Amino acid sequence: MKNKTARAYLLAEDILLQVSSKKTAAEVWASLKARFVGPDRARADRLSTLRGDFDRLNMGDVEALDVFASKISSMAARYANLGATLDDAAMVKKLLDSVSDCLYQAVASIEQLCDVEKLCFDEALGRLKAFEERSERRKKQANGAAYCGTMGSKAS
Repeated sequence: MKNKTARAYLLAEDILLQVSSKKTAAEVWASLKARFVGPDRARADRLSTLRGDFDRLNMGDVEALDVFASKISSMAARYANLGATLDDAAMVKKLLDSVSDCLYQAVASIEQLCDVEKLCFDEALGRLKAFEERSERRKKQANGAAYCGTMGSKAS
């Protein structure tokens, strides 16, 4: 109880000192409004800028999937720091809409087989990574088979 009273007294004194030089109620109100509404406006402006950044975010042609996913996760954390949320559905949509063309088949499969609105971000990312790894493995096998085939024809 003493802590609450002390905090109330200190806050009241702090506010009183801020408005003591004001001559009219309108000036007092304007001063208080600037003090308490200002941070909300700044937060709203930062959130608006962040939304724009999120909308413009795209995966580069040579950018790794993990790097791009980290950017999306980082933006979700920045949303949370501003008191807003970036839900999984928005994150999944951004991920699926923005990945490079080499992952297009996986995106099409995910969209056909899963309810994208209910799919969590980590699961979508995991599916894309599995596809990417399988594709890389097939490329290596194809290159290895072509190389072995070439070597075999020389030995013949």
